[in-house]
Amino acid sequence: MFNQIDFGKRVKSFRLRNNYSQKEIALRIGVSEQAVSKWECGECLPDVYNLKLLAQILRISVDNLLDTDIQNPEKIIETITIGEAHFEIVEKPETIFAGKIIYAKDYTNVDSFNSAINSMPEEDKQAAFGKLSEIALPIYDVNLSINFWLDEKTRAYGFVREVLTEKQPSGVEVYKMPASLFIRAYTDKGTAQLICKEQCEIWELFTYIRDFFMPEHGFRMAENGAQELEVFDTFEHKTGYAYMPVVRV
Repeated sequence: MFNQIDFGKRVKSFRLRNNYSQKEIALRIGVSEQAVSKWECGECLPDVYNLKLLAQILRISVDNLLDTDIQNPEKIIETITIGEAHFEIVEKPETIFAGKIIYAKDYTNVDSFNSAINSMPEEDKQAAFGKLSEIALPIYDVNLSINFWLDEKTRAYGFVREVLTEKQPSGVEVYKMPASLFIRAYTDKGTAQLICKEQCEIWELFTYIRDFFMPEHGFRMAENGAQELEVFDTFEHKTGYAYMPVVRV
């Protein structure tokens, strides 16, 4: 049975995990701070529209927020803090990504492959996204780097979103990623300072994680088919998470 008090506790827990105040949540959704307080106290529930916005802001699915998610959610098993930066060790379940994927084998050299990535028209990405079946919530744009630390001929790069089924329409490529351990870091001020910047792009965190964090804390790259992910949590792709697939050594 759904428990309204427990729902409020989950809202508060996810809010604190994302370092948001009640006021910040209220401003992002367009409700009063008192409304957010009442949700967290279990006095009332958000309507369907605000529930979807709340889940997106908290970077979780509506089902997870309601505690009705039948899928295996990501599990944070450890958090390592360096200065003001937080690195989460995450167990991520098998995940299906779909969208536009560019394969290095289709190009004469790595330069032309990289050029194709950089020149991918936005309308082509959106056309593929518009065809997707059973998109996972919340909806994030994901840049998928396949085998970028291995042989150049095996590389691929995807502009994808997470979906719940491999059965996708024509014109959509699919990558099924196995369950794996990941190092996850967010593009906040704390992580940016580690690379001597005020702000940083997601991809800039990969080098720091691989060259400094992993050897210092006993990790190496996974070889199970899991890949590097840039998971954007804004439409402008200004912020988001870097996911690095690893195993402990």
